[in-house]
Amino acid sequence: GPWRRPYSYTAPQEECLAVRERVGIIDVSTLGKLDVRGRDAPALLDRVYTHRFSDLRTGRIRYGILCADNGTIMDDGTVSRLADDRYFVTTTTGNIELIEEWFKWWSAGTGMCVHYTNVTSAYAAINVAGPRARETLAKLTDLDLSPKGFRYMRLKQAEVAGAPTLLLKIGFVGETGWELHFPAEYGEYMWDTLMEAGEEFGIAPFGVEAQRILRLEKKHIIVTQDTDAVTNPLDADSAWAVKFDKEDFIGRGGIAE
Repeated sequence: GPWRRPYSYTAPQEECLAVRERVGIIDVSTLGKLDVRGRDAPALLDRVYTHRFSDLRTGRIRYGILCADNGTIMDDGTVSRLADDRYFVTTTTGNIELIEEWFKWWSAGTGMCVHYTNVTSAYAAINVAGPRARETLAKLTDLDLSPKGFRYMRLKQAEVAGAPTLLLKIGFVGETGWELHFPAEYGEYMWDTLMEAGEEFGIAPFGVEAQRILRLEKKHIIVTQDTDAVTNPLDADSAWAVKFDKEDFIGRGGIAE
C-alpha cells in the first residue's frame, strides 16, 4: 500500500535471533483498524468472515479470514470482542479501505444496526515479542502479565507507561508477545520507553524482513505474499478457520466446490 516500513535495522538474521532468544519490538501501526459496533455486529462478522464471531466471548480474540464471492482469500486479521455489541478488527496494512468498504457493502440495505469507524490513524501499535517480553512490559504496567493472569488470545485495557492501551496477547511471529494499541500521539514516546525498559534484556527493533522469516517458521501466512488470486483457505491449510456449520458466509460456495 502507501506505507513505507523498515526492511531491517541491522541484519535480519540478528533481528530474528533477538526475538527468538531475548525480546524484539516492531512498529505495526500500519495495520488496518476498525471499530465495529451495533446490535447486529456479531451477525455481520459471521457473514463476512469464514470463522464464527457471534459466540466469541468478551475479552477474547479470534483469527479471521475474509473471502471474495468465489472463495478466494481477500484479507485476514484478528477480531477482538470488547463488549456484546463492539469489536476491534485488524486488517492487513494495504487493505483497510477495501475491507471497510466490504463491510459496508454487505450490510447495505439489510437493515442491520452496525456502525464502522476506521481508527487506523488514531492508534499507533507496537508488537513486543520474545522470551523476555513479559519482563520488559512488566516494568511499564501494573497489569498481571503472568501466563494465568493474561492468557493467549485474550485482551485487556490498561495503562502502559502512563498511556491508555489495548493489549492483545497474540503472536504473529510465534513467540510470547503482546500487540499494544494506544493513541497515535504516544507513538514515539512508547517506542523509546519500551527500548529503555528492555535494554537490560538485549531488546532490539526488527523490521519486516525478520517478521517474514519469523512468521514463516510458524506457518503464519501473509495474504498476497503466500496467497494469490486463486488461493482459498483450504489451499492455505487454514481449514480450521472455516466454519461450514454456520448458516452462510461470503465465499462459502467457492470454497466448498
